[in-house]
Amino acid sequence: MRFLVDGMLGRLARWLRILGQDVRYDASTRDNELLRIAHEDNMVLLTRDEELYQRAIARKILSALVLGETEEERLAQLATTFGVSLNVNMAETKCPECGSGLQETPKSEVAHEVPKASLKLYDQFWKCTNQNCGKMYWLGSHWNRIRQTLEEAKKRASLEE
Repeated sequence: MRFLVDGMLGRLARWLRILGQDVRYDASTRDNELLRIAHEDNMVLLTRDEELYQRAIARKILSALVLGETEEERLAQLATTFGVSLNVNMAETKCPECGSGLQETPKSEVAHEVPKASLKLYDQFWKCTNQNCGKMYWLGSHWNRIRQTLEEAKKRASLEE
């Protein structure tokens, strides 16, 4: 499934990419362009804009009005509505920043791109395959917050079923 995310849901776009979903997001894309892209590229439009959602439905574009106020609520909604897995698989995870793939990169090759403290603490690193982005990732201290968010989303999703 491929998602097109409107400008109000940038954080959700990042979460979906972490979960391995194919997500297109550009905060500056206007509504008519979102509708055109979703239709032409057969993408699911995710929005918080009720008017945009109604226009998409009228054009028979698969879409969802994302209602949750928290990321946990939003992720739970997408898990129940579209079957989005709430488990991270680093082999499928996309760059949260640009949506490109990630490639596991040996520690020896990232020494100049990663803080020294992280090099000492962690052994696995991933690099964005998009040369214009090239961001580095590792399962650092923020990983506990990511897990907590996903566990809460799973609980909420099971309540919605």
